[in-house]
Amino acid sequence: MSLPSTAHHTAPALPLALQPQADTLAELQQRLAQVEDFGGQMSAAIDQLVDALLEVKAAQQAVVAPAPELAQITALHTKVKELEQQLTVERSCRDFANVSRMHPKERCVVFVGTTFFGDNVKYAWAAFRERAAALGIACWWLPYNADQQRLVTSLGGDCLPAAYTDWTPDHLHVALSAATVVLTDHFLNPNPFAAALMAGARQVQLWHGLSIKEIGFRNLPPGRALGPHLARVLNTCGHFASFVGTSAGNEADWRRWLAFERYAPIGYPRNDVLHREPAGADLANVDPVAYQRAADTLAKGRRVYVYAPTFRDANRGKWLLSAGLGNVAQAVAARGDCLLVNLHPVEAPQVHELAAALPTVTFVQPRTDIYPLLARSSALITDYSSLIFDYLHVDRPILLFRPDHESYVQHSRKLFDGRLAELPGPVLSDAPALARELARTGAKDSYRHARQRLAANTFDTLDGESAQRVAELIASEVELALSR
Repeated sequence: MSLPSTAHHTAPALPLALQPQADTLAELQQRLAQVEDFGGQMSAAIDQLVDALLEVKAAQQAVVAPAPELAQITALHTKVKELEQQLTVERSCRDFANVSRMHPKERCVVFVGTTFFGDNVKYAWAAFRERAAALGIACWWLPYNADQQRLVTSLGGDCLPAAYTDWTPDHLHVALSAATVVLTDHFLNPNPFAAALMAGARQVQLWHGLSIKEIGFRNLPPGRALGPHLARVLNTCGHFASFVGTSAGNEADWRRWLAFERYAPIGYPRNDVLHREPAGADLANVDPVAYQRAADTLAKGRRVYVYAPTFRDANRGKWLLSAGLGNVAQAVAARGDCLLVNLHPVEAPQVHELAAALPTVTFVQPRTDIYPLLARSSALITDYSSLIFDYLHVDRPILLFRPDHESYVQHSRKLFDGRLAELPGPVLSDAPALARELARTGAKDSYRHARQRLAANTFDTLDGESAQRVAELIASEVELALSR
């Protein structure tokens, strides 16, 4: 690349620390665009891009720019540095993944935490820990953040540090030598190296519930959304060694959405707590205020309603205000009953704002485990959530509150609702209808037989022993990994 002569510029030369990386702002913008275009390409393109960035750096010593362009050039300079760092991580992950596939495996299992300590992975971890010592298998947890690390450690579990900069050589060995990794979602841990360091392990995917929405390979956006984030999400839709489901009849649906070798219809560990009195580790990361309020309400002979809607892609959280949630809460409170509202983790940031606007609503603390609360509820209110199916384990009323149905299916998600050919409860489209139905709840349960038929079609077993079966599956995956 030819460098410009300073004779053509009237502005004085910039100090070396502030000199930009290209001849002009236009050239720097063009080069940045090239960086972004190449950023999502394959490994060979990443190598070429890093070389191109080094070439840009070589031009730094001889570049000058008019003063008005300095702020924009400095911002673009920072952006180029960020992209260079990202590309360096990408190239490192490619190499770490190869190391993981070559590295000898040991009797070690790593459970991957999601944004909160709960769901199937929490209950599978608790069950497997009880058996791991007897089987001679090390059991580790990969936390999503520092709070989760402290919680798991307080429960006596072995936990990798949340920050990879705090890893010791022993921690690195755990990741590289793990025979099996247990997931309950996409492997998108904030540690940028974690997935690559465990790429050679056999993955057991528990997922986070049955769906009536298109997910995975069938939840594809328009072409304008193509980019690194979408590529990463789709790449974590498989390929799993084992996939845990609830019924043999659901296997074909899961294979439309995700990629895996073995299908195991052995049930969800999180549903086991609906068959027992929650205790011990069951109550870890459960909102104590909401849990106690539910207990107190039931002790008074009143009813507890859990409202757990899924998230909206637009107007997040605030859509509840226009749906009339405040009026429903007032009607419930007037009867002495309790309404607990559990927002989807995606909408959790809106809880504080909504709580101020809806003082009669008890919002469950964000990113806590809702399943022990379900065990102490009288009825479930939801819309399109997989909780519809989980709640079948307790055989109590389910109300489907869908005040924005047309908007949801047009702007948020396409539905895959063949599993609900027979509804487990009434569909309610506005707040007054929901309030009236809640007032009648318990008087006559006209949907009970429909729920029982749906449960029989959805679950091969409803015995509260799913976590033990999952523990056996994980142990078998360890043996398969070591036999290769």
